Amino acid sequence: MSLEVHIKDVVKRDVNTVFNAVVNKNIISKYFVSNASADLIEGTKVKWEWKDFCAECLVTVLSINENSKIIFSWKGNKVTTEVEMEFNSQSDNVTEVSIKERSYDNNEEGIKKVMQQTQGWTDFICSLKAYLYTGINLRNGEMN
Repeated sequence: MSLEVHIKDVVKRDVNTVFNAVVNKNIISKYFVSNASADLIEGTKVKWEWKDFCAECLVTVLSINENSKIIFSWKGNKVTTEVEMEFNSQSDNVTEVSIKERSYDNNEEGIKKVMQQTQGWTDFICSLKAYLYTGINLRNGEMN
């Protein structure tokens, strides 16, 4: 049995705004990555960079359902995994975001990676909310 990361949170913004903040390279680079080579579009490969960690990762976009779901594969923690982000409109200005990342080996190393990725995706949601609510980038403390 493999392990997976699963986090869920509510963002008090409409689903289009939240979804666009993830797929648009000019927005995601204001709170999550230092640079994105392109927008997330089904069938594309996008390079995400984190200059503060001297890291980069190639994201392969497998599926996009506008304002609903994004599925991509990557080596976010040196293991190829699949990430599924779901966006569910709860009301005009409330969106539930669910992120699942699978599959990690069910062993000590897999558990360690799941814990790291859980923290990473929690940071992602917190940074997304901070940016959408206030315009601040939690990665550098600056207003965008």
